[in-house]
Amino acid sequence: MTNWITIITFIYPHEAHIAKGVLESEGIDVFIKDEMTAQVNNFYSTAIGGVKLLVNEEQRERALQILEEAGYIKTPEDSAEPESKEFFGVKYSHTCPYCNSQNVMKERQPSYTMILSILFFMIPIPFLRRRYHCFDCDQNWRVRK
Repeated sequence: MTNWITIITFIYPHEAHIAKGVLESEGIDVFIKDEMTAQVNNFYSTAIGGVKLLVNEEQRERALQILEEAGYIKTPEDSAEPESKEFFGVKYSHTCPYCNSQNVMKERQPSYTMILSILFFMIPIPFLRRRYHCFDCDQNWRVRK
C-alpha cells in the first residue's frame, strides 16, 4: 500500500490537470482529489482547500523538482525582487517607502467630490482616493498622479 501526499493545490480543476499531465509525462503516478467538488461550484474550492494534486511518498522529491522547473512552484530566488508597477507615470513597487516592507495594503477611501455628489445629486459618483497602508510601520502614503 502506498501513501499519497499532497504536493500542491489549485483553485480550478483544469490547472490541476495541466500539472498532472506534466508529472505523468515524467513517469510519476498522480491522483487529483476534490476535483468534482470544485467543478460543482467554484466557490467551494477555497472552502475545501482547493483541488489537491497527490503523488506517492517515494516520488515526492522528484515531483517537486519537476513542478519547480515547470514554474508551478516559486523558489525564494524568484520572489526576492519585488514586482514593480507604474501608475500614471509614477513607478510604484509594492513596498513601503518608509521601512521597505512588503506587508502593505491598498485602501480606497471616498474623496470629498464623492461626498459632495451624494449631497447635491443624491447619487454617489465613485471618486476614490488610493492610499496605501503599511502594517509593519503603520504609515500611510498616496501615489500621486
